[in-house]
Amino acid sequence: MKTKIDAAGTVHAANLSLPVSDFASASANKQFTRLRAEEPPYYKEFASGNIAKLRQSWDEHEAMPALERAKMLFPVDIKPTRLGGISADVVTPAGGIPAHNAQRVLINLHGGGFIAGAGARALVEAIPVAHVGNIKVITLDYRLAPEHTFPAASIDIAAAYQALLTEYQPSHIGIYGCSAGGTLAAQTVAWFHRHSLPAPGAIAMICSNAARMGTGDSMLLGRAFGVCVPPPTKLRWYFDGSDPNDPLVSPCASPDLLAKFPPTLLLSTSRDFFLSHTTHMHLQLTKAGANAHLYIWDGLWHGFVWQPDLPESREAYEIISSFFNSNLGSQVTGSTFQKRLHK
Repeated sequence: MKTKIDAAGTVHAANLSLPVSDFASASANKQFTRLRAEEPPYYKEFASGNIAKLRQSWDEHEAMPALERAKMLFPVDIKPTRLGGISADVVTPAGGIPAHNAQRVLINLHGGGFIAGAGARALVEAIPVAHVGNIKVITLDYRLAPEHTFPAASIDIAAAYQALLTEYQPSHIGIYGCSAGGTLAAQTVAWFHRHSLPAPGAIAMICSNAARMGTGDSMLLGRAFGVCVPPPTKLRWYFDGSDPNDPLVSPCASPDLLAKFPPTLLLSTSRDFFLSHTTHMHLQLTKAGANAHLYIWDGLWHGFVWQPDLPESREAYEIISSFFNSNLGSQVTGSTFQKRLHK
């Protein structure tokens, strides 16, 4: 393989091959090959601008099959509700909630690029965590683009959170999400701080970007290696007109804000186009003195937890559950958390 580095430091590589990772499970590598064999059918809808058709195609192609599998693997009860005027689903383990989690609750903020993901995709994220963690999970149907723009989702999440504060202590409320939902989890902490709401007990960010709206190595390498990268317009739809340096958009813009973050879990993969953003966010949280934990799987892709059959997804559910179990309602140090997780 020949490489060349130009005067600007750009590396030019020819005939580069990237096999599947031998650190990933056989089922993950099989799934990766299948997923990357062709571009998802809903991607063409980005160009068409038909948002209704995009959401329908996304659900039919990915979300609904994953939801049916999640229901089989992780028995739960699901009930629709409204929380602070926001539509939501309450997901609880089929066997009931144990006493130690009776006063705890998780808010799930679904992924979908701020344009889709409500309903089936949201439940795919909520069901495994509710079952594995034996905890109530409430997944919110926050407002989406292009019908709505920033900060509509933050306003909706705050309304639901304030409703939960009538029943739960803030230190007993956790917030997590994947992709756009993970980004919202961090933006929500910033929003709560700006509007004098108490911080939640802990948050978890999965394959997400709350660092800043930049590219980084992972976004550029993702394109080079054929990993699906979202069209540039996808994020702009929601953040149209916003300031990327506003901490409410990019929490990393404010070290003082990061120092006030609750315990934070960050999960990603070596082939996630947001890996650079995730690792940068973790570094800035650590430099600010926050309690932050980073886990990276090799050879997997963006949003791998949406595939409930994968061994790596089950590992992620266990890590998320252990993290919240260790941090909600307590002041657990990083070293103690590690001991609890791995004993």
